[in-house]
Amino acid sequence: MDTELNPLQQAIIDSLGVPVDWEPLPAEVIHAIEAQLTQALAPLEGKFTAEEPLRINKHHIATVHGCEKYHVLNRESQFAWNINTVRGTIAHKGIELLMNWRGPIVPAEIVDAAIISVSENPRQSASGFINTLSEHEYAELRGTVLAAVTSFIECFPPIKPQWRPMVEYSASYSLFNNSVVFSSRMDLVLGGPGKKVLIDLKTGRLTATHRDDLRFYALVETLRSRQAPRQLGSYSLDSARLDEEDVTEGLLQAAVRRTAAGTMLIAELALKERTPELRAGAQCRWCPINEECETGIKYLRQINGEDEDD
Repeated sequence: MDTELNPLQQAIIDSLGVPVDWEPLPAEVIHAIEAQLTQALAPLEGKFTAEEPLRINKHHIATVHGCEKYHVLNRESQFAWNINTVRGTIAHKGIELLMNWRGPIVPAEIVDAAIISVSENPRQSASGFINTLSEHEYAELRGTVLAAVTSFIECFPPIKPQWRPMVEYSASYSLFNNSVVFSSRMDLVLGGPGKKVLIDLKTGRLTATHRDDLRFYALVETLRSRQAPRQLGSYSLDSARLDEEDVTEGLLQAAVRRTAAGTMLIAELALKERTPELRAGAQCRWCPINEECETGIKYLRQINGEDEDD
């Protein structure tokens, strides 16, 4: 017997349900999308190799369309964990465990198991950061993850096995003899081939960039599997809000244009064909050179309401 859904859970079911008149995108659309991307990136053929390919993911595309200097610094530097980033990793692990959890659903037990899974796994780069936390920092981390996982349990509908759920689902697609590689890793995928719903789980507020990220995922999945996903959704664990979008031919065309433009920019910078441009934006807050970059300093002063003449 199905468990009665609360209003938030029912709203998600209603949003993600398959419409009666829904039809998958025809094969000719997939072929046209692939041809569009291949043609746009034709100048890159022969500039990279399978041994040293140009690798592209959603973060690369997002940062290069922001500040190119930040993008270059980001690709050259080693990733550094903090409380916010590790919170998302552990929350995702908790939801992954939840999919296959046996016995009573107790959020605190799932969160503790997720923290142990990440902190004791030497293949997880977050493990070193977690193991250096003080007691109060660890308690803060556990509390915020517990809130996120509890919110998911209470507000997202229980996921049924027949929905074919997959967590941390990876996909990739390459061009020009594997010399240009596009990769993605989706938090949660529901549905079978040709009807997949790609869902990104967010521990912060939803932004327009999240839609762009999911469109990139849709493009990679479409080209990899030769079948377009049916729908995309960004789900905020904090606000229990789902921002969904149907996958259409127009959406995939927009994804191709953004991905192709970003890939060309990334290639130019990787080949050092020009100097990266400085563009002020939200990334200035955490840019490693924000204390010496005049463009970033001016932007941060403006958004903080500071008078430049002080």
